[in-house]
Formats: sequence, C-alpha cells, structure tokens
Amino acid sequence: MTNSNVKRYVRFSTSEGTWYGLREGDTIHQLEGDLFENPRQTGRTFNVSEVKLGVPLDESKVHKVFGVAGAYNNPEGYQRVMPHPRWFTKLPSALGAHEADVEWPPHATNLNFEGELVLIIGKKGRHISVEDAPDYIFGVTIGNDWSENTWFGERQRTEEPSRLICKSVDGWASLYTDIVTGLDYSDLQIEIRMNREPVARGRTSSMVSSPAELIHYISHFVTVQPGDVIYTGTVNPPSFPGTRRPMQPGDVIEVEIENIGTLRNPVVAMKGRGKSFELPAPAAAS
Repeated sequence: MTNSNVKRYVRFSTSEGTWYGLREGDTIHQLEGDLFENPRQTGRTFNVSEVKLGVPLDESKVHKVFGVAGAYNNPEGYQRVMPHPRWFTKLPSALGAHEADVEWPPHATNLNFEGELVLIIGKKGRHISVEDAPDYIFGVTIGNDWSENTWFGERQRTEEPSRLICKSVDGWASLYTDIVTGLDYSDLQIEIRMNREPVARGRTSSMVSSPAELIHYISHFVTVQPGDVIYTGTVNPPSFPGTRRPMQPGDVIEVEIENIGTLRNPVVAMKGRGKSFELPAPAAAS
C-alpha cells in the first residue's frame, strides 16, 4: 500500500525553463513558489520522459553542504559513542546530478565512493534541540560523497591537493533526482554497487549519531538554513572484503536506498590538467 504522506519533489527542465515539481509515478506536477514554503501546483503536468531531471535543489540558492566522516557503527563491532561528530564541508558547486559524469583527476591515487543518506534542511534555526530537530528536515535523498581520501589528510602539505579539493571538485557531491518527504528513514538499507556488483551494504539504523542528533550538534555552532544539505556518512564497513579500490575512468557507481531510489554516476577522466600542477624539477648543482 502506498503511504499517502510520502511525497517526491524534483527539479526538472524543458526547452521552456526549469521548475520544481511534485512527482507521482511518471507524472510531474509543475510547482510555483518557494519549495520550502508550501509551493502551489500550477495545474500543468509533464511526463518524466518529456523532461530532464537535475539536481533537486537550485544550486545557486544552497548555502551550505555539510558532511560527516566515520558516522556509522560496524554491525559486527561494538557500538561507538561520538561526542563530537567529524564534520567537513563541500562547496555547493560540487553538487552533481543523477547520471552525471564524475571526473577523475589523473593525479588522484585514492578516489573513493561514499554512498549515503542525505538530509535536506527545510527551515532556519540555531541551538535546535534533538526533540525539535526532525521538524527542520524537509526531506531526504541519496548522495555520493566522492572523496580523494589520500589528499584528505594533507600529509604532504603543499606537495598534494588540499582537503578542500579532495571533497569539493565540481560534481563530487552527487544527489539523486527526488527529495522524499514523509518517509521513515530511521532503518533503511543502503547498498553501493560498482559496475553492478555490490561492494558495500548497511542500514541507516547503524548511524552513530541519528539525523536529529547531527542537526542538534551542528546547529549549536552554525545556523542551518532552508536548502542546506547534510551528507550523513557512508556505511561501515565501507566495503565488502576484496572489493574496495580507488575509482578509475570507466567505473559506474550506484547507490540504492530502500524506498527512495538509485543514484547512478559514471567515472570519467578529468580534462585540462596542465603541467602547472606538477612540482618543479630540482635545480641542477652548480
């Protein structure tokens, strides 16, 4: 039976323009007004096959993209406590669409997938209690927090790209087409597949900090605003034994979350890298 409280919001384009829409099966009802302030149906409808579905938010109006590292317990290990979740940020320009290419820099040595549940903030707030936090979540979607994990540590300092680059290359914050509201996301299965083969699997119930606890924590320090995006972390263990390896051009990564859908992105070689990114050769001894 379909839950009538569950709704799916998309952002779609035609030759006439770009709008938000309410998706019901293969039909999209065009909306007008602010997505987070009771948008109205215009009465116009489109078939999904007639439009292009993109990132489900207007990237130019996204203020912040947050992420959390080490956010899941291993179901076969002890249950951890995380007083201070390990937060990082990604630039809004890193947001990428379902089916969009993800660029692999040729000097990357450890590009990785990180499929996860994503929270979309629906209203402004600070110092939000755990009890009130669910009211600030407009909906959820699927994300892939692409990361060059060697660069993240900045161990070689200026001899390699920085932590900012390792998380915020254009397209390295993939989002699924639909933002789903009214869904119980407390115990959903997440499965990650590389070239159609399962490589990682877990459940949202294994989060160290719940979505409400994450919002409670970050809002103590930073005001959350409508359209803010929170990547809640990838499953633990991060992959099945023998399947984890750096990405390379030609790979296709899928992230499926129960009752939401499947996000899919191919990996392609990045263009335009010049010699200016290489270290200069040492000067010859005189």
